[in-house]
Amino acid sequence: MAYEINEAKVLVVEAGKKLVEKGLIARTWGNVSARISDTQFVITPSGKPYETLTPEEIVVVNIDDCEYEGDIKPSSEKGIHADAYRLRPEVNFVIHTHQIYASALSTSGRGIPEVPYRMLTTLGPVVPVAEYGMPSTDTLRKGVEAAYINYPKSRAIIMKHHGAICLGKDMAEAFKVAEVLEDTCKKEVGKICMEVSGMSRIGANMLASIFEDYALGANKKKFDFVDLCSSKREGDEFILTTADGNTFVCDLETGVAKEGIAPRASLIHSEIYKSSKVNYISHFADKHAIALSKLGIDIKPHLDDFAQIAGHNVKNAEWNKTSYRTDAPKIAKALKNRNAVLIKGMGALCTGTSEFDCEAVKLVLEKECITELASRLAHTNHAVDPMDALIMRVIYVLKYSKKASE
Repeated sequence: MAYEINEAKVLVVEAGKKLVEKGLIARTWGNVSARISDTQFVITPSGKPYETLTPEEIVVVNIDDCEYEGDIKPSSEKGIHADAYRLRPEVNFVIHTHQIYASALSTSGRGIPEVPYRMLTTLGPVVPVAEYGMPSTDTLRKGVEAAYINYPKSRAIIMKHHGAICLGKDMAEAFKVAEVLEDTCKKEVGKICMEVSGMSRIGANMLASIFEDYALGANKKKFDFVDLCSSKREGDEFILTTADGNTFVCDLETGVAKEGIAPRASLIHSEIYKSSKVNYISHFADKHAIALSKLGIDIKPHLDDFAQIAGHNVKNAEWNKTSYRTDAPKIAKALKNRNAVLIKGMGALCTGTSEFDCEAVKLVLEKECITELASRLAHTNHAVDPMDALIMRVIYVLKYSKKASE
């Protein structure tokens, strides 16, 4: 049964905040909608942060032509939601997520061809992968529409290089679909690890270690891990914080601490601040990022939101204790027109004009690393077309990032 309009708007706001809390989206990515009649639905607006969203900002949209009421622009992917309500009369709530493991499986194109028995009532018999299209394009919409038509019993659809669509008769069911989908996709990634390693059982968080053992193989090299620290710009200084909580107030021009002796990583932070307008730098030492950084290669994005938020590609630089004074400028240069850089054997540095921006980069980087590791192990390492990645990055920097900050 369709929702009453005011209730629908409140639930959509609630769902958006819940998506952020659960890490199923970053920044303003993803979208939520609810049916209010046979002819209309309400949906989240374009480019508005979920944390501050109000019911008054939720937009009423027509199912048949996607025309909308009021001055607030609805999500650019409103057509995908409209098609769900048009083709699936039993659906009253739609959540579009950018969840980690569903995204990780998206590049393979295989989805979940046979859903485990105990997940059938939630997900349906199969979770298909919709053909790729750049965000907000007719190509993307048509790919998802075809999946709705070809898999009428599926309540979840993975969008190649993008995310997932989760359908429910109400908000609770749509969220259950999203959560069960993520758990099932994580187990599918575990199967990939078992196939590659020959192990009969894989423990939690084994992807990074399996990757190192079987992708790096005999060439696996031991790296001396170094804490590259995090920092915040304040005028002509920056506050450097180590992983164990020590802080140093450093001169922005030289990287030298006003009191005490700062770690040498302060030179990296100094060079980054001098060459960019970012205000936050964070060392992302996640095990997946460390494993991928050890390859010493640049990242070609596998996921749309990574290309948009982090960069159309991400460089891999070195931080060598014997050549750190020359390495620091090289790391800063590798960040030009990007918000992340891998540091060989040490994970990555992420940047942002605000702390919120910096955290969003870390979130999409974690997902990208898991996606690339799983793709390489499964021999389905298909990146987004480089020109598409560049176009998405430019549009994001010039348009959507500014919207989210308003």
